[in-house]
Amino acid sequence: MFLRAALLPFMIITTIAACTAIPDNLEPVTGFDADRYLGTWYEIARLDHSFERNLSNVSASYTREDDDTILVLNKGYNAKAGEWKQAEGRATFLKDETVGSLKVSFFGPFYGGYHVIELDRQNYQYSMVTGANRSYLWILSRSKTMEEGVYRNLLEKAGSWGFDTAKLIKVQHDLPVEGGLDMSKPSAISDKVETEYFKPCPKTPNCVSSIDTSTGHFIQPLEFSGSARDTQYKLLQILNRFKGARVVTFEENIIEAEFISSIFRFVDDVKFYLDDRKKIIHVKSASRVGFSDLGVNRRRIEKIRNQLENYGEIHS
Repeated sequence: MFLRAALLPFMIITTIAACTAIPDNLEPVTGFDADRYLGTWYEIARLDHSFERNLSNVSASYTREDDDTILVLNKGYNAKAGEWKQAEGRATFLKDETVGSLKVSFFGPFYGGYHVIELDRQNYQYSMVTGANRSYLWILSRSKTMEEGVYRNLLEKAGSWGFDTAKLIKVQHDLPVEGGLDMSKPSAISDKVETEYFKPCPKTPNCVSSIDTSTGHFIQPLEFSGSARDTQYKLLQILNRFKGARVVTFEENIIEAEFISSIFRFVDDVKFYLDDRKKIIHVKSASRVGFSDLGVNRRRIEKIRNQLENYGEIHS
């Protein structure tokens, strides 16, 4: 899985020192699309290790940084300790981005391997990941559950590749995410806002929306604390830092902005709706023309999410 809040299940595989090689006779997937892999993944099953012992409700979020490294945030609940645990790291590709093979560090210069060996290439809804040897295996999904047929197919492949699937632990997902909001499902908003303000994305892959659940378009809403008015001010400050951004509408609970690319002058329209009761911000970012945006709209929203979460540090 990859970045901050949920792509890598709780992988502190730096415990195997600098081992980033893929196990013998296995190959990482090719034709890999890093931007489609970004976002939140849920751990469906794993081969257990000490760094994940007693953890349930495990998720991982992946976000691309300005230097093209991948920010990784792993979360899980330890029932024995009665608390959520999390670990933050960074990942970089071992080769080019079309090969699903990375190295991940949670502790300074020490790296572990993260190799995507099976992937839903059409919809990016499930994946299977290994580390430096066959004692590491994770089955991941975009949702907290997985169809039995898909799971069985992954088990058969893993078994044929030499993994001890009898030792796999199925991961329980019975809690909302930390903070009480289940981000695996879009939150309902008023019919008026949905029909008049957040119309569905087009079928083309150049739009993301927090209320559009169609494949490839959904993105998690942003979260905030404090008042909606203060958060609107923070968003304005964040938007002002983006080159080519222009706020076109600013009213109660709503911000609309345009982002204009520096070379070709392409325009993307971005909308924010602040739900003060649920403390979430519904978002939509869409290109006006063209077919594919190469992940630009998704990366922009994830960058805004990161800056909003770290507002105090960035603006201090």
